[in-house]
Amino acid sequence: MARDYYDILGVPKGANQDEIKKAFRKKAHELHPDKGGDAAAFKEVNEAYQVLGDAKKRSTYDQFGHAAFQGGAGSGGPGGFGGFDMNGMNINFDDLGDLGDVLGNMFGFGGGRSSGSRSSRGADKEIAVTLSFLESFTGVTKQVSLRMHVACAACSGSGAEPGSKIATCSTCHGQGRVMRVQQTPFGAFQTAATCSACHGQGKMPEKACKACGGEGKKVEEKTISFSIPAGISDGETLKISGSGEAGSHGTPAGDLYVHIRVSKDSRFVREGNDVMSEVFIPYSTCALGGSATIDVVGGSADLVIPSGTQSGTVLKMKGKGFPFLHGHGRGDHHVTVYPDVPVRPSKDQKKALEELKGLGL
Repeated sequence: MARDYYDILGVPKGANQDEIKKAFRKKAHELHPDKGGDAAAFKEVNEAYQVLGDAKKRSTYDQFGHAAFQGGAGSGGPGGFGGFDMNGMNINFDDLGDLGDVLGNMFGFGGGRSSGSRSSRGADKEIAVTLSFLESFTGVTKQVSLRMHVACAACSGSGAEPGSKIATCSTCHGQGRVMRVQQTPFGAFQTAATCSACHGQGKMPEKACKACGGEGKKVEEKTISFSIPAGISDGETLKISGSGEAGSHGTPAGDLYVHIRVSKDSRFVREGNDVMSEVFIPYSTCALGGSATIDVVGGSADLVIPSGTQSGTVLKMKGKGFPFLHGHGRGDHHVTVYPDVPVRPSKDQKKALEELKGLGL
């Protein structure tokens, strides 16, 4: 009797599609024959996923069980993949991430994400930039110099010697991909691969650029300017599209990822978009009320002190915090107020305090 597909994947019958996909990925990684796993169990896991991973097939299976797939998926008939009809497979390898590479290598699909697609653009670059507390509040334009692959100036990145013609690739006839048939233990598969002659471009220069050897890129020092928006937080990452390594043979450049670090400030603490600080106010102002000019990020502002303000009271200055990075408006500035008790009171202050003491204050 055929094993229950839910048991094979190790998920309950009420599992959602994401849970089923996650379970399949885990099992397939564990059981893949190239990693020393059990080939038969690997086939069984794939068979289960082809049914449970498809909402329509799963519904049919839930109603009728394995009998619904006799002669087709899960039938155990000849010509299939472990009893599963390969013609019925509809695996999106890109959705499976790195598992697409595992399955693709086994079946000859080039990982589902062909090697050509991985080399069709330049490599990404990563850098870290440290901002002052104020720069993270106001936003800033930064400039960095990096040694990296840049498009060859002589050929404008095409890889062709200036003046030479660009011809259709004779290997792929301008398609950028070549078809091949590969025999596997599960049958013959026709797959498409990036043309190695033209690197997927479909065209080739009649004469390679002398300056870059036909690569279309060279290693040079490159200065990159980019804007960092107001309100950015420590630990965030900015993506600067097209500012990474130049691609080969005129393909697009990669991206630059900027990891943000923000220095601390002795006066302020940031919590989300709000700012926290402490301030010492004359005792008389705390008792009678009034206002005090205090530091806020980027300047100063008047803080209104209600009469009878106690030590440790937190007063809010609305809209004096950090700008919202995605959207409009700003956070608030929360000020903890303490009475400023003089360490060495003057003669006049002592006299005034003695009078207050006599009045019970």
